[in-house]
Amino acid sequence: MKKKSKIIRIGLAVAAAALLFGGLFLLFRDDVQVKIQEEKIKPFVPDFTLLEVQEDNDQEEENNAEIPSEAEEKLKEQTQELCANVDNSIGWINVPKTKINYPVMYSGDNDFYLHRATDGSYLYVGSIFMDYRCNADFSGVSSILYGHNMDNGSMFADVINFMDRAYFDNHRYGWLTTENDVFCVYFFAVDQTENTGKIYDTESDWRTVMSEVVNRAVIYDDIEISNTDRLLMLSTCTGTNSDSRTVLVGKITEDENL
Repeated sequence: MKKKSKIIRIGLAVAAAALLFGGLFLLFRDDVQVKIQEEKIKPFVPDFTLLEVQEDNDQEEENNAEIPSEAEEKLKEQTQELCANVDNSIGWINVPKTKINYPVMYSGDNDFYLHRATDGSYLYVGSIFMDYRCNADFSGVSSILYGHNMDNGSMFADVINFMDRAYFDNHRYGWLTTENDVFCVYFFAVDQTENTGKIYDTESDWRTVMSEVVNRAVIYDDIEISNTDRLLMLSTCTGTNSDSRTVLVGKITEDENL
């Protein structure tokens, strides 16, 4: 009886060890794959240090975004090189002082890049991608980007931080580059909704979308915005609840004055 009990204990210990080392192996493998993909995409990272944003002390809670023409042309050239070398890439999203600095992918559905790298290979963390129902040139009423909320702070994990008012106030803008344009994105709202929320209805008109943004807002700043403006939304899972989503909403602008 004792011998049988000892065998059972040994078996359980072996199984536990196997699970532990198996988990560590998967974690290590994912980290290695991420590093490999980062090296692959590194030659195509736009140089956002060419852009400057200065605080305008005369305008409360307003920023003055300076987009020098030479810098704009250089960033467009870099994004053109990205799109020419990486299939399905349509631009780059960068939010200063966060880890959000990724190429934007676009395919025929909202599943492909959930767990795929920019080269199409398997990658647990996936890629940042646009809702396939949106216009790939960001010309629609709203352009929705998706990214995982990773425990290590990568992908769109920093979107969750925007629910803190102080953090939100200190990260008011982002950059969006395409082959033809360099946009400044001025963030004015953080929403919490469900994965089936109306905010994801890409066929809604501007008034309906804005109404949903306001109604779902955890943070909302009443900025100057009209029905000719376009919105950029960064969406990620809120936490352990797989149905809950946090969405950072910004106004896409080509103007220097936000």
